[in-house]
Amino acid sequence: MKFRNIVTLALAATVGLAVQADAQDKKPTLTARVVKKAKDGEKASKLVNLGIVSSTKAGYFTYQKDADTTPEMNIEKTFSTFYVLTPPALVEAMRTYAAEDFAAARPALHKVRKQLENWRGIPEGPYLRAYRAELECAVRQLDFAGAAAVVNEFPGDVDKILTPQDKVASNAVKLLAAATREGGMDPAKIEENVKAVITKLGKNVTPIQYGWLHFALGAAYQSTIPADQLASNAIAEEHKVNAGKAIDAYCVAGISSHGAQMELPLEAMKRAQLLLWSMPGVQAEVKAFGQPTPTKFKKASQNFQDAVSLAYMLIHVYGVEAADNSTLGKAAKLFQNTKAKKK
Repeated sequence: MKFRNIVTLALAATVGLAVQADAQDKKPTLTARVVKKAKDGEKASKLVNLGIVSSTKAGYFTYQKDADTTPEMNIEKTFSTFYVLTPPALVEAMRTYAAEDFAAARPALHKVRKQLENWRGIPEGPYLRAYRAELECAVRQLDFAGAAAVVNEFPGDVDKILTPQDKVASNAVKLLAAATREGGMDPAKIEENVKAVITKLGKNVTPIQYGWLHFALGAAYQSTIPADQLASNAIAEEHKVNAGKAIDAYCVAGISSHGAQMELPLEAMKRAQLLLWSMPGVQAEVKAFGQPTPTKFKKASQNFQDAVSLAYMLIHVYGVEAADNSTLGKAAKLFQNTKAKKK
């Protein structure tokens, strides 16, 4: 983004939102530290503090000068340095977010974001930072409808401050919400939209966002499979193709975003395991499998092998808790003793 090199955030718990001294005007201000660009034949100015009264136009702001408010000033054209001091409330909310207490961080971030709406036009400013963190909290809580609501609340008058990665995130979140809502969404439409995002913004798609997009695709294909078939671990033959596509998409989601924001990749892998466990013929193999041995395992179908291997990984590698008598626990047990001894 063109403002990225001149607009940065400074974490400052003791500086930020303040109240004007004038009792007639108690509007809060946001503090910025700035250096004006040098004009022809002049030296650059020294670092000074400015109290920003508002910023409701992308890339512009007004500030308090004596008793008057200045006209709108363009950040990029006017300043070589423009540091925005983070409001204390946002500092506290971000600490909670960094501690991964999303249930507490999310409402705190939402409250701060609403308080900062009057400064929404500052690129890489506190409003945008609160927005991004609140959005991520919702996704990591697997509340995709809530995440889409955050995206839909973003003010359209300042969408120019969004980076290409922000735009990828907003598109991915909308697809996640559409694919996981009751009744799902046509997988072909989701796939078309995923391809469009990757084609248009591909170089800006992070591995995590790539995972979000493919989770949406997996959920869309899964939504075509009747819930009772998954509940009974018996996917009908007619739904086998879509189940396979859902598994593939979930595995891409899990692998591409593994190692960061693990809530979604774990959910993706758990869904993939359930689908594999429920594929046609797998439960008949489970009943006939008996005591696990390497030979029996090698003769089993690929769906069976993948289902029990993934179950074992989820419990013993990913740390998912599952009782021994649970579906996941039973599947994991079938992986025992299935590796041939090394020669």
